[in-house]
Amino acid sequence: MSHALRLIDWLTRITGYVAAFGILLMIGVILYEVTSRYFFNAPTVWAYDISYMLNGTVIMLAGALAMKVDQHVVIDIVSQVFRERTKRIIEVTVFALLLLPALGFISLIAWSQFWTAYVHGTVETVSPWRPVLWPFRLMIAVGLSILWLQILSKTLASALRLIATPTTPAEGH
Repeated sequence: MSHALRLIDWLTRITGYVAAFGILLMIGVILYEVTSRYFFNAPTVWAYDISYMLNGTVIMLAGALAMKVDQHVVIDIVSQVFRERTKRIIEVTVFALLLLPALGFISLIAWSQFWTAYVHGTVETVSPWRPVLWPFRLMIAVGLSILWLQILSKTLASALRLIATPTTPAEGH
């Protein structure tokens, strides 16, 4: 089990590095567009599409890393009231009963949309450049799936800690 959790954490780190590289690419694309538009009066037809696709890719791929390092939004006022063990019980319950099934369903939809775009050669119809959409949809599906794996890893790790940590008398049973 711990080997699988380490593998998921490794995969999460790799996607975090890919997301960071995506930010650098996005900066490069936008700098190129601004330079060509304002200094050479030669705007590109593709920069907007590439930048929104890179932005979406970065957000999707960085989600798992944010979950791994506890940088997602939490309701502080609720979490401050409870003891550590109670917070873990709530986390495991919410993740297992709500977040994992919902995100799993959304991931399946994303994979379906990727496959449809790939098979049919779907293009962005509102763009004059008309890029194919399957690479972008693939990144969305991959990002959501890795986020699902990271949430599963976090849920299992928290559940194992709950099982391994005895209840103190102050916390009750």
